[in-house]
Amino acid sequence: MISSPPPAHQHPVQRSGFVLLRAPHYHKAHEWMFVLRSVGLDGVVRPTLDGGWGVQVVEEHAARALENLKAYEAENRDWSPAKVRRAPLYRGSLWAALIFGSLALFFQTTGPAKLQSAWFTRGTASAFDILHGKPWQAVTALTLHADALHVLGNALVGTLFLSAVHRRLGVGLGTLAVLLSGLLGNLGNAVWYGAGHRSIGASTAVFGAVGVLAAVQALLNREECLAGTQERMAFGKPLVGGVALLGLLGTSGTNTDVYAHLFGFLAGLMVGGGAGLVVRRREGPLPDWLQVGLASVAAVLVLGAWALAWWVG
Repeated sequence: MISSPPPAHQHPVQRSGFVLLRAPHYHKAHEWMFVLRSVGLDGVVRPTLDGGWGVQVVEEHAARALENLKAYEAENRDWSPAKVRRAPLYRGSLWAALIFGSLALFFQTTGPAKLQSAWFTRGTASAFDILHGKPWQAVTALTLHADALHVLGNALVGTLFLSAVHRRLGVGLGTLAVLLSGLLGNLGNAVWYGAGHRSIGASTAVFGAVGVLAAVQALLNREECLAGTQERMAFGKPLVGGVALLGLLGTSGTNTDVYAHLFGFLAGLMVGGGAGLVVRRREGPLPDWLQVGLASVAAVLVLGAWALAWWVG
């Protein structure tokens, strides 16, 4: 609840020909920008020198802008944001489709599992091998599929959930989080079975994406809802939804590796919890250079795992 206009109204920052109206946070700056544009004033969101955010307006329009913002804040002073959820921080993109589309293309190289090409010999996740010096198989197995139907199903469902993760975390952080979830899920699966178990497929990472999304949304809900019963309910809904999806999609079909899906989901909750803490403490999206760096780390993990598979395998 806002009891008075923010200090930014009272302490605008003067610049040559412009005035920067300080906002409490990134989202409020964007809100003010739309308010000003609705009354015919042009405003642009700009970062401040101390790491904050504000709306830059032409100096001659500063007084009118302040007047409109004060009136807007006064009108909305007693409005309760209990049911408001933060909009996704990042725009939709085609990267999720491209990532899973590359798995379909890779299938054209590896062929189906029944042909037992060298790709499957070296890259299949063998519980025994993973626990005895070949942990890279936890990554390579995510890129292998038994047949065309297998890769098509994972590509379609994976694109859906990875796109949602990208909307919350960005392409770089989101991709790395899902990959780590799949990796950890396969490691957990290997520990669970001990030996004599082999698995392939991106579905471990797909359910990792479900876990990441549930954890991130739960943390953001907890941050933005009112305290009390409503907050606890909002915190739990994404987790319940994630478990429901795991039960609905993760236990159906023939030759389904249920424990791989379960461990992928649990790993996603863990990784997503860490990523969610990072996101909810920020007032704006991660910088592009960092997203590119994180995406590069994910690419290096996959390519490096395959390099080890061929070099040591």
